[in-house]
Amino acid sequence: MSIRAGSILHLQGNNVIDRIQSAGLGDVRLPIETIREVGNREVVDKIPQEPDFTFTMESLDVSTDVMAWLTGATPGSAGSASPPGASDPAGTTYDWLDCQMVNIPSPWKNPNTGSAGVVEAGHLIPGYYPTRYTARFGVTDDATFTVELAGGSFYYADRGAPLEDFHLGNGSTKVFNTIHPAIRYRKGGVGGSTFRSVFGVIVDGTLQTEDVDFTVTGGADYPGSTATVTFTSAPANGAKIKFAYFTSDAQTFPQTVHASTIVKPGAVRGRNISVGITAQGGSEQRVGGIQTAEVNATVDGEVERELGTEDIIGRVVNGTDANGTLTIRAKDKDAFFNVLKQITGFTDTNEVFGWFNDNEVQLEIHIQNPKNPGANLKTILFEDAKFQPPGTPARVNAATDFAFNFESVSGTFKEVKGQ
Repeated sequence: MSIRAGSILHLQGNNVIDRIQSAGLGDVRLPIETIREVGNREVVDKIPQEPDFTFTMESLDVSTDVMAWLTGATPGSAGSASPPGASDPAGTTYDWLDCQMVNIPSPWKNPNTGSAGVVEAGHLIPGYYPTRYTARFGVTDDATFTVELAGGSFYYADRGAPLEDFHLGNGSTKVFNTIHPAIRYRKGGVGGSTFRSVFGVIVDGTLQTEDVDFTVTGGADYPGSTATVTFTSAPANGAKIKFAYFTSDAQTFPQTVHASTIVKPGAVRGRNISVGITAQGGSEQRVGGIQTAEVNATVDGEVERELGTEDIIGRVVNGTDANGTLTIRAKDKDAFFNVLKQITGFTDTNEVFGWFNDNEVQLEIHIQNPKNPGANLKTILFEDAKFQPPGTPARVNAATDFAFNFESVSGTFKEVKGQ
């Protein structure tokens, strides 16, 4: 029997990420350096280089759960409807600038156990950083969100479930144990004689380095014993501590982990998505005629490494950026020029609109609850969007769609829970 997608889960903390359409690592082939020498026609060796893997996930989930997770919100527990940020009040914002390192446990359920969801194997993706976010909306399409994360390692276990443990620092405690027995990994491959059992140790969003920031003792082959993480310095009071591992203890993730569709819809169509612009201290005005809307956010950075460890020790963030496009099919000339007024701030119809626009506006994309359109599930907020006037891509026998591209002046965007 093949491994089906219905048996593969991905967790944000210990809560299943909802509505995933596709997810996984991309090209994981390690770059290889071929070593040769003078006086020898044969290859001496082939040395693996340092990787930078990419994990990509597309979801129909229009809640703020994923952004809350990426920005460090406390997750809920397995089997509950309490994902990251569940206790945050409406109006809470999650800023692209605040993204952090995360671990992605991926338990694999036994397909023969049905809704019991007994985990029989798993995949662990530790210490990855968000590098790209894309949201797409269309008139007759489901809203989709794609997140791309980058990191330098991944692991499999055929008799263990991947988990992530959470602890809070108190300013004095240095020692933290895994909640369940931890299975060992042989460093360096089959010939290795040293082991590790804990991966992706993160404190307040910062990836920690083994044998520098912490040490690990304990953990054994299946069936295992618990592992002990000892920090060099005690994490601060209230610090959020996360680490991941594989356990030999039985784990289950039943179908009921998914939140009620009354609260979280299966998908949201274009009819429940609206876009508004606020300019010059005025009230928000809805933008008409939108056919598609796209939001893109990126992180420009590079991997940090150091001598003495195979792991990535962090990621330098050189800068962020955020932009997007509203594609508008104006019903007539007046509707088209009304959009130009909204984005440029001009109200005098006796003036000419030019190719140049330096006016900042607040752009909001409202995602409504299909069962109660008067209530917002989420708002995507650009506080300083600057639009470019569009070209005129006319085609025979077709309505003209105008692409209004915009940039965030500060290079970021926010997701707001609710309105």
